[in-house]
Amino acid sequence: MQWHKLPRWIRDTLSVVGAMSVLLIVYDGFFTKHPNWALVPLQIVLALVAVGAWSYFSYRSQAKRKLAEQEKAAAVKQRAVEQEKQRIAAEKQAAATREKNLERNQTHQQRRR
Repeated sequence: MQWHKLPRWIRDTLSVVGAMSVLLIVYDGFFTKHPNWALVPLQIVLALVAVGAWSYFSYRSQAKRKLAEQEKAAAVKQRAVEQEKQRIAAEKQAAATREKNLERNQTHQQRRR
């Protein structure tokens, strides 16, 4: 199995728990008077479960947040496009209204004379 084919959260979990395991073994070997070596594998398994769950949910949360930001950016872009279309339509409508009003005003002025 190749290391880079694993999901990122598993790689991070294994590297963190590996470092924690080495530190735990060094501590138990050098600094405790009567280490309970039977607990070391249990502590490592519990660390794998705890850190793995935290890492999995953390990466999943980050992915959801990133997707929400992308959707929000797409919505903002779409809104800007729609507003530009509305602005162009409003300018065309205003130009048509100005033209109609100008014709009406010219017709009224000619009738008064």
